[in-house]
Amino acid sequence: MSMIRDYYEQIELPSILIDSEVAAFDKHPDIKREFEHWLENKEYFVDNCVAVENYTAKSIAEKFPVLDGEGAFRLLVQLRDEPEEAHERINRGFIIR
Repeated sequence: MSMIRDYYEQIELPSILIDSEVAAFDKHPDIKREFEHWLENKEYFVDNCVAVENYTAKSIAEKFPVLDGEGAFRLLVQLRDEPEEAHERINRGFIIR
């Protein structure tokens, strides 16, 4: 079983969503590797980290604290897969309601 799947099961993500979330990371092994490192160590890569559209997971978490952790890595995936939509989300900001 994968570390990412275990994480989603632990936070009780509905099982119908777990497969799609895991598949999104499987599609991007570089981002997956960094996310697994974060899950294990609760720290971001500083050197040799993945940058997508000039964002790293660490820079996303610093700029948008609400995305610290899993959210930063999901945004990297979205920046790669759907850059226009991701930039729209970034421009709107990330407000907790």
